[in-house]
Amino acid sequence: MRAPPPVMLSLDLGSSGLKGSAFDTLGRPLAGLETHSSVELRAGPDGAAEVNLPALVRGIEDVLDGLHQRLGQRPVLGVALTSFVSSLVVLDSAGQPTGPALSYADTRSAGEVEAVAQLVDPAQVGCPAFSAYWPAQLRWWRAAHPQLRPARYCGVADYLLLRWTDAWLTSYSLASWTGMLDRFSLTWNAGALAAAGVEADQLPELADHDTARTLRPEFQARWPKLAGVPFYLGVSDGATATVGSGAAGDGCVALTVGGTSAVRMAVTGPPPAVPPGLWSYRITRQTHLLGGALIEGGNLYGWLTSVLHLGSADLDSELLAMDPDSHGLTFIPSLGGTRSPDYDPHARGTVHGLGYATTPAQIARAAMESVTCRLADLAGRLPLPDDAVFIASGRALLASRPWQQMLADALGRPLLLGERLGGASARGAALLALEAQGYPLPDGPGPCRRVEPVAGHHELYQDATRRMHALETALSGLRGLRPSPGTRSTVPA
Repeated sequence: MRAPPPVMLSLDLGSSGLKGSAFDTLGRPLAGLETHSSVELRAGPDGAAEVNLPALVRGIEDVLDGLHQRLGQRPVLGVALTSFVSSLVVLDSAGQPTGPALSYADTRSAGEVEAVAQLVDPAQVGCPAFSAYWPAQLRWWRAAHPQLRPARYCGVADYLLLRWTDAWLTSYSLASWTGMLDRFSLTWNAGALAAAGVEADQLPELADHDTARTLRPEFQARWPKLAGVPFYLGVSDGATATVGSGAAGDGCVALTVGGTSAVRMAVTGPPPAVPPGLWSYRITRQTHLLGGALIEGGNLYGWLTSVLHLGSADLDSELLAMDPDSHGLTFIPSLGGTRSPDYDPHARGTVHGLGYATTPAQIARAAMESVTCRLADLAGRLPLPDDAVFIASGRALLASRPWQQMLADALGRPLLLGERLGGASARGAALLALEAQGYPLPDGPGPCRRVEPVAGHHELYQDATRRMHALETALSGLRGLRPSPGTRSTVPA
């Protein structure tokens, strides 16, 4: 009997869900070999956005149990891992997690950002001081938990690798999202270490994505089909989404709208200059990722549908029937602060122009357009070639034809939608692991649907973007007067 072909397993750690899938050596997902588990960040009114680490570990190991059960006799080439970034896990001297694990969305370290900015050169680490990065988070964590005795620090994907294989390693990709990787020496940056108040030996050793380890005996017994199989270092979901959507080639720009959203462009060679408001991370040792990210994306759409009770099957038709920026509203989507280009954890959202005739669908369209305008603004900051190709992915975008058209119009460029099964991030992780074993990366995005911009709409979105900027500037002076949720105004009657 002919032996079944080998597969590459891929584990995708999302901030709102966990997924395991299998791909063949051409990067095609295999039907019937996909498992899921849910996980949510624990949010609090003080800016907390914590990773429920025990639940995440249980969930991803349940996912791997399911894949292991469904493998049959298929040989496994390896296990790839991709993760949301960044995350911070604190370990005690016994190697056990202690205290809360933080996600990129946790803003409680905002008070430390100014001090970090005085000590860390953003040109060296590729990003500005911000509450999503480790230097500020580490300072806040230790000050908030003086009774605990942290020994080492890592990300969620690094912790899983440590738990499963005993390897104390992280990839250049994951490290670049911490705000502590020196992009020139590929070592932990001295200024960032000083700002964070940690030593380099308290952080994982650095290596490229093609480094792998094998399971400890305990987990070999749990997953015997994976005994001796290489488990590769985790890679950031932004990097793997770029690779998996086919946008890692020259002249390609990756646009992702999942839970959050981002614009990214792969660059090879020496570290590129970082345009104002953007960042430079890593896919691999040789490949940089230049771009910007927003906190808002599909999470904003989910909030809108819940708060405005938008459950109608005709919503897409209503949205498509509206002309761009025709609702008279200016929506600022900073419900959880801002990342690129302003990096302001204290920013908050607002909507201006409401009238008695305003409909829920108009508010939804204004909100979606606001995210679209921000993404187009970030794309305009990139050093784009004239023939740049925009390749889009992400569950929220692929599920919404109105959003697809808005984005093509705001860019003023055709948008290619890579409607691949398996997910771009999971596929990208599998492709990088396959490349590490000598399999060539496929060229281009593969089969796509093309969305053309409508003539004249680009200029309307440029006007809307300028109006958003003007409103943000006008509101910035009111920040000190804004009460916190649950507090009473002190202005006398």
